[in-house]
Amino acid sequence: MTSSFGPVAPYYDDLMKFVPYRMWIGYYFLLLTQQDVHPEKILDVCCGTGTMCQMLNREGFKASGFDLSPGMIEEARRKAEAKKMDIRYEVMDAAEVDMGETYDSAYSFFDSLNNILDKDRLQLAFNRVAAHLRPGGSFIFDMNTAVAFEEQMFDQENLRSNAKLRYKWVGDWNANTRIITVNMRFWRGQEEFRETHQQRAYSEEEIYEMLDLAGFEDLRAYHSYTLNPPRPKSDRLHYTAVRKR
Repeated sequence: MTSSFGPVAPYYDDLMKFVPYRMWIGYYFLLLTQQDVHPEKILDVCCGTGTMCQMLNREGFKASGFDLSPGMIEEARRKAEAKKMDIRYEVMDAAEVDMGETYDSAYSFFDSLNNILDKDRLQLAFNRVAAHLRPGGSFIFDMNTAVAFEEQMFDQENLRSNAKLRYKWVGDWNANTRIITVNMRFWRGQEEFRETHQQRAYSEEEIYEMLDLAGFEDLRAYHSYTLNPPRPKSDRLHYTAVRKR
């Protein structure tokens, strides 16, 4: 199986160019307000190419990030250097991360944590996030639900001849394992490469149980990008938690 976020790393920002990052930042601030948390130091869990880290640093925060993919971190560092921004990025596994410092808040956006397929490893990731937060610190993250996979939201393509990066993705959802396998084909000019990504759907009950075991309290879930509770057809949820004081 091709490693996730390997060959695609240099083109990731092209794929994400229509993502409303500014709206994401605004929603993150809204959720922090709901928690009455006012951070200065922020940790980006599974930061990808560091776009949100850069935006938060421009807003006056001290944001650092880590990601499992060396290629994504290479892109994040390249972007920061080009803009003369002093941002710390590290290649680390969320289940084993040790940044050697604590933060006021941590976040993980764009369903990054769904990529952790093993429940025990996700528990370890929550434990490690808690270890990096001061008491009363915020943890906010989003996850795809099973609805997203059942409704084939990963079946996507852009084969327009004028696209910088053409692609065709096909998802294979296994309701028994609750894992979707997404076979991805990419074309840049005449060059073709492939990646295989997998995500697991976790229930709200599972997430709440793991957060509690990791030492979090004030656990909440929202229908994404709102302050409304989850709906039966919510395809993405945002979770908020506070490290126990």
